[in-house]
Amino acid sequence: MSIIRTRLKLFGGDTVVVHCSEKCNIHLLCENQQTTTHSAVGFGDILGVSDRASAYLGVPYSGLWSVVIDAKSESPEHSVSYLPA
Repeated sequence: MSIIRTRLKLFGGDTVVVHCSEKCNIHLLCENQQTTTHSAVGFGDILGVSDRASAYLGVPYSGLWSVVIDAKSESPEHSVSYLPA
């Protein structure tokens, strides 16, 4: 099992595109300072999908976001990109 994390500075309206070689859990976590004070784990909003090989996640507002891929194998092939608004 492996966890892959990528941090991106994104703007509201952007779309994060994730492709993985296998089905996995994909999460988009906001790291904005104003939201971290309300969260015990240090993250604000969390968006995601489960058991998918790809995902298109809309970014609701600007900030620093982490894309986390939770995969079953040790080294899945993957790509993370975004489409600007």
